[in-house]
Amino acid sequence: MMRILVLNLGSTSFKCKLYQMSPVEVQLASGGVESIGGHGRYVVQAGEKRREGECACKTHLDALELFLEALGDLGMSMDREALDAVGYKAVHGGSLSGAHLVDDALMEQMDKMAVFAPAHNPVYLSMMRSVRERYDRIRQIACFETAFHATMPLERAVYGVPYAWAMEDGLRRYGFHGSSHSYIAWKMGQIAPHARRVISAHLGGSSSLCAILDGQSVYNTMGATPQSGLFHNNRVGDLDVFCLPALIQRLGGLEEAMKALSTQSGLLGLSGVSNDLREVEQAAEEGNDQAALAVKALVDEVVGYTGMLTAYLGGLDALVFTGGIGFNGAKFRRKVVGKLGFCGARIDDTLNYQGYEGLINAADSDIEIWALQTNEELMVARACVRLLKGC
Repeated sequence: MMRILVLNLGSTSFKCKLYQMSPVEVQLASGGVESIGGHGRYVVQAGEKRREGECACKTHLDALELFLEALGDLGMSMDREALDAVGYKAVHGGSLSGAHLVDDALMEQMDKMAVFAPAHNPVYLSMMRSVRERYDRIRQIACFETAFHATMPLERAVYGVPYAWAMEDGLRRYGFHGSSHSYIAWKMGQIAPHARRVISAHLGGSSSLCAILDGQSVYNTMGATPQSGLFHNNRVGDLDVFCLPALIQRLGGLEEAMKALSTQSGLLGLSGVSNDLREVEQAAEEGNDQAALAVKALVDEVVGYTGMLTAYLGGLDALVFTGGIGFNGAKFRRKVVGKLGFCGARIDDTLNYQGYEGLINAADSDIEIWALQTNEELMVARACVRLLKGC
């Protein structure tokens, strides 16, 4: 049997899923740690058994050790040698795409691309080096989020900059959330193979829309970095680059401006309330005009990009909501679909608020509307298996 441990890392968070990939795909366990570097909490689930509590993990490696220890306490003794690989939902490898064994050359390339993904690449690099030092026999595999978007036409990948900047310096659109959007493409191929033209709306802490034609990505709203496109929970999204001089003057320097754009902006900055859409929606309902503006602006961005992606697809067969907001945010979905009447989209309020996974469109809707849970880690595990079988 083949076992793959998939890691999904944030600056102060650790999430993982353990899969048995043969003879059948089975998720054996999952875990998460919050507030790494401070006083945090953890949870580990193995089948029906669960363990949770407070913790004080100083590093992501500590979080991994805690997860493996907890598995043992739950009766699933995890011999490190029994792992076929540790797979990473890695973010940016620039010219590197797809799944690759972690080695010095790969880490050097990720380090080079850290300027494009400063909140992501350094965290993964630190973990890769720590795992290699502690468990040198475990194979590590980086599965880059950009891989699914390699099929995007070049005319949609380039910016209006000197050609050499794109070809030599990598200043081009890459697209992200590839694990999530590729899962939706695969899932729709299973449950709705007739839907050739699909928009996958991954909405959550970070958000992006993907145009999928016959199972392949032809556009993603994120560009050279995961900071772009729709605005996110606390990241700016798209911004006119010529605003930077004014921000630098206002905030006292480029570093301060970039930090504000990546930590104090987005839903948090615009609403002045929270980076959690649920709290912003509640504030809006209680009469907070600034919160109401933030909700309207995010809805408007999703609607606008949906129109653009529909044009790229030459029409639309299905719109899929996924991610934390996309799957759980019934009120938000209703607002978005309510503005998509131009393409014949109509939502069924009963199905929408029912909170289940499946079709939520009205019977007279011209396009299918789905609410689906994504599974990014499963796609990473599958990519790891394909690579290992080819080694």
